[in-house]
Amino acid sequence: MAINLSKVSFAYDSPKKNQLPRYVLKDINLSISDNHEFITIVGHTGSGKSTLVQLLNALLVTDIGTVEIFNNTISKSKKIKLKEIRQKVGLVFQFPEYQLFEENILKDVCFGPKNFKLDNYEKLAKESLNKVGLDESYYEKSPFTLSGGEKRKVAIAGILASNPDVLIFDEPTAGLDPIAKQNLMDLLVLLNKEYKKTIIIITHDMEIVGSISSRVILLDKGNIIFDGQKDDLFKNSDLVFNYNLDYPSTVKILKNIKEKLNIDINEYKYNIDDAYLELQRVLGDDHG
Repeated sequence: MAINLSKVSFAYDSPKKNQLPRYVLKDINLSISDNHEFITIVGHTGSGKSTLVQLLNALLVTDIGTVEIFNNTISKSKKIKLKEIRQKVGLVFQFPEYQLFEENILKDVCFGPKNFKLDNYEKLAKESLNKVGLDESYYEKSPFTLSGGEKRKVAIAGILASNPDVLIFDEPTAGLDPIAKQNLMDLLVLLNKEYKKTIIIITHDMEIVGSISSRVILLDKGNIIFDGQKDDLFKNSDLVFNYNLDYPSTVKILKNIKEKLNIDINEYKYNIDDAYLELQRVLGDDHG
């Protein structure tokens, strides 16, 4: 198991006298493997999502409960092997410009593997840029002249160059236009399927949850409410409505058709092609 949290609680502020701590996370039990899982974390703003992922690579540390990251026990009272952890678990923040600082893109992507003292760090950086779709014409460009989607790719390449087993993204599609969003999602699927990376995404976008994730973690008020397969989440209408999650577009359309036409249809299809094939199956080719 790559990451394991057992009975973990976290509070940012130390409690005042005669007051209980204000826990952002409460009694969290969570296991994440390095066997290329694709996980989405959902929940309202303030539910504890960003706090949780910062515990997953030791940006935040708590002594309440047990956090283990690749066989390293994380504790305030214990010396933490941060370089080893950060090399294994990479975190890309919501606003990638905060992670870009060098004068050109190649130097920026080289920073991680160079800092970890990896051999051939420049070769690793070029390979990572190639993986995210940025060729040698980008090497000498300033990262601050790029589009939002390109900045995200450079930030991802900078993490990828150190070859982590787990990649964590905080709202990776925020502010991107539809084409840039789809390109980024295609890249994350590629990293998951071809390069065997475990991907963890914080998102409010149910289209992303439906289209590319397999496992979903729902947080509310610092508690894990649900941890399981996306089908099990979307089939539980109480969870969807009580936590204002909504359905992906294709599911909503198929649900409406099922209700209006009173037909036996599997509404849990998460992309247009699968939804079309399901309609063909139910209605027949004459309705295609």
